[in-house]
Amino acid sequence: MRDSGFVLGLSTSSGAAHVAAVQAGSGGAQLLGTAFKVLFEFSITEYRSQSAELLPRLEQGMVQAGLTGANCLAIAVDIGPGGFTSLRTACGVAQGLATAWQVPCVPLSSFECMAATFAVRKDPDAGKGGEGVEAACLMDARLQEVYAAQLVLQAERTLWIKQPGQLPYSSAALHEFTREATNTLADAPIRADLLPQALAVGTSDVSLGFGTAALGHVRFSHGVVATPLDCQPLYVREKVAQTTQERRAARDVNL
Repeated sequence: MRDSGFVLGLSTSSGAAHVAAVQAGSGGAQLLGTAFKVLFEFSITEYRSQSAELLPRLEQGMVQAGLTGANCLAIAVDIGPGGFTSLRTACGVAQGLATAWQVPCVPLSSFECMAATFAVRKDPDAGKGGEGVEAACLMDARLQEVYAAQLVLQAERTLWIKQPGQLPYSSAALHEFTREATNTLADAPIRADLLPQALAVGTSDVSLGFGTAALGHVRFSHGVVATPLDCQPLYVREKVAQTTQERRAARDVNL
């Protein structure tokens, strides 16, 4: 049954929760040379509702699609970087379901999920020849910083041109970082404030959930999997909060 099963994708790093289940097959959108059919997908845009709604909505989607845990091949999860609570929610759900269904996990960074979603939407045939999909990926990290990485997304692995890290929240820093990138992807706050020429990632047609699930399926097919316990949030900076004094100091500097 699992030979033709599905991969579940979970992505919460953007602040919204995006979930999708995909199955390899003909006629669907393609990523790295493999076509995928969406069995179900949904998004939860209200941040405060994610932890309460995620599992009930997931169960509803599976029932409507006629799926059970016995059909699942693996669970792909966006492990970050991103919001502290959101990442813990996604990783916790992935760990619990993978353990219950006795399937492996496919942990993916937010940057890999962004690149996969972009590749499906912009160029379904990208990476077919094995060269992969190259992109610089930028995410608003708050605290006047940007999460950034540059990569080449391939079927079996990711080649990191520039390792994940933080940049100052300034257009000059982002222009310098992306100067040699073929594709520059950024979330909405960065496109609005700093880099309007950057490309969007998801659309109404292709969500981060789809990109996460599709890349997870590709990696699963190449044996790139992990145990549920290995599915842990990725934090690229140690400091995730500011003291009251630090917030006041930052506010005074920005006045």
